[in-house]
Amino acid sequence: MELPDARMFQKKLEALPWARSVTYIDKETALKELVDALGDNPEDLLGYNPALASFEIYLNADYANTDSMAMAETYLKRFKNVQEVIYRKDLIHLVNENVKRIGFILLMLAILLTLISYSLIRNTVRLLIYSKRFLIRTMQLVGAGRSFIRKPFLIGNLWSGLIASVLAMGYLYVLLLYMDSKVGGLITLLDPLMLGSIFVIVLLFGLIIMTSATWLAVNKYLRMNTNDLYYV
Repeated sequence: MELPDARMFQKKLEALPWARSVTYIDKETALKELVDALGDNPEDLLGYNPALASFEIYLNADYANTDSMAMAETYLKRFKNVQEVIYRKDLIHLVNENVKRIGFILLMLAILLTLISYSLIRNTVRLLIYSKRFLIRTMQLVGAGRSFIRKPFLIGNLWSGLIASVLAMGYLYVLLLYMDSKVGGLITLLDPLMLGSIFVIVLLFGLIIMTSATWLAVNKYLRMNTNDLYYV
């Protein structure tokens, strides 16, 4: 394939929805890579350059699976200038399986952290409301309704839950960056929808935990008799 034709074909490949980037490797560059790999120049022995020009195609994360790559292989083989499509099917399958495991581990880690957070937050909120139990009783005695009494506690703790959730998402993102530094390109392989779902779940759980813990703790003291407040 002549260089102008190769450039046109490269542009055609780059326009495909599953192609993230396409690199053209000419025969001379391919020969240099072959010499580096073998340690000898096969051109000296054969009298001609046996290396073939090629294209390296990097797929978008959504298409980095065996089914999509098989479909891409079938599509590329339709072109008369394409002699062979090479990719590691076994490696792709292994990588996808590992990515699924990592996604599952991240989800389990998020759930575990949420449960631990719930226990810590619940106890913290109970102690906070406990210290305000006589203020709650005073507000009841002057005629404040239950909703009015709950409101400042709920709003304050909702903000705390929001901040805690954002911090938790930040920690998860830092963990992802660390894992990506150990396994190059990991983030690009993970499903964006799955990652987004994990972050949304963490955010919602943080808000729900703070709201429920505050609601239950305030209601506990709203239902108590004045004398019982001294023996809690």
